[in-house]
Amino acid sequence: MADNIYNDGTDVGGGTAATAGNNTVVHYYDKAGVKSANAVALYAQFADRRSMPLKMGKTYKVSKWLHIYDRDQATDAAEFGAKGYLTARNVADVTAGLSLETDGGGAHGDTTYAGGTAALYEGAGAVNKRTIKKVTLETKLARYGEMIDYTDEVEMFSEDMMQVHYREELGLLANRRAEDLVQLDMLSSTNMMFVGTAGSMAEVGQDTSAADGTDDLDSTVNYDLIRKGVRRLVRNRAEKNTSIVTGSTKIDTRTINRGFYAIVGPEVKFDLETVTKGTVDVNGHTEYAYIPAYKYADSANLAEGEVGAMNDVRFIESESALVYAGQGAVAAPDAAGDTYAGGLSTTTFADGASAATARDDAVTGVYDRAGDAYGAAGDGTDALEYFDVFPILFPTKGSFATVGLKGHGKIKFHSQSPSKIELSNPFATTGFFSYNMWYAGIILREERLLKMLVCASQ
Repeated sequence: MADNIYNDGTDVGGGTAATAGNNTVVHYYDKAGVKSANAVALYAQFADRRSMPLKMGKTYKVSKWLHIYDRDQATDAAEFGAKGYLTARNVADVTAGLSLETDGGGAHGDTTYAGGTAALYEGAGAVNKRTIKKVTLETKLARYGEMIDYTDEVEMFSEDMMQVHYREELGLLANRRAEDLVQLDMLSSTNMMFVGTAGSMAEVGQDTSAADGTDDLDSTVNYDLIRKGVRRLVRNRAEKNTSIVTGSTKIDTRTINRGFYAIVGPEVKFDLETVTKGTVDVNGHTEYAYIPAYKYADSANLAEGEVGAMNDVRFIESESALVYAGQGAVAAPDAAGDTYAGGLSTTTFADGASAATARDDAVTGVYDRAGDAYGAAGDGTDALEYFDVFPILFPTKGSFATVGLKGHGKIKFHSQSPSKIELSNPFATTGFFSYNMWYAGIILREERLLKMLVCASQ
């Protein structure tokens, strides 16, 4: 036998090892797939990373303590939702909590004290007791995977490097799946704010009632809504993600304050660019609130996908941002027979039954969209048009985490050559590429993961 042998370029399979060593092109293929699998991390970049040990089941649990002095999110939900942990407390309430109460309870001389405040009377016994609360959160690991199979003739006759292309395509697909999983888990937050007078998703867009769309801006993102979002996050002790971008001698650049990140889709970003502060500035010119990233005094530390800033928020544009299609208010005109002709994105359902199925609500009282007298018909027999609802996500520091399986990488790739003969491949004509991954996501601090819901231009 010759001294130098190829032996399929490997040292496995029971044969003699290749004298020149293994071929590395397969590793190159795998590297292309792994690189694609990590190509985009717009959502994952804001997630903490936790690890689940093997042989401990699929359920991951984590606990958090609630501070005794804070407003309780569960028992005082309305107050907490409006004011957060400690802010905007009534002076009288705080004073009462630090003063001796004299409406009964433990006796002391000729006066009786109720206890229950922080103050102690002389000779106080076991009073002013407090309890500690701990909340346990949990999530479950789930497995995901997809594959591509191919014939040996693809390799024999294709003019492209199909091995690389297959791995890249699977890597990109796995990356998209991972990003969607993180986004969906973040969107499950119940900490929500709505544009305009809306109090629920089904009411988003109700302030746009003109058939010609002249009042579309009443339902899109605006400066005050962003400011209110910042206020809520501060009240909820959310930690700002960024540091201040200090001044520069460069012409036409701006100092950017410390802020929170917010993820938006291209439709919301389109509207952000025209948001103004008030009406006009002192010189009679419109003052735009949005500052594009290229005008930052220092753009060296941009987050992935960062496009601009407003108030104390820096925006990340995501091409893959999800939308609640047709989940807003009905796109109703204020005149009989007219149809909505504005610029906001809408979804039209074929009839009331389709709308009710998609929206899980009744169709009574809605507007028919085929020229019937509005208000009189309302039976949902004609096409129905509803506003689409677009989320703005504020994934603040420490609010969300992904959970990986210890000892397993983010994504694993597998392949089998068509040349491997087995019962399912008796003629050595079929091969495959596949990926699989484990994923779990968990909201650690829901009050610090804010979801705004707005309409947006189509």
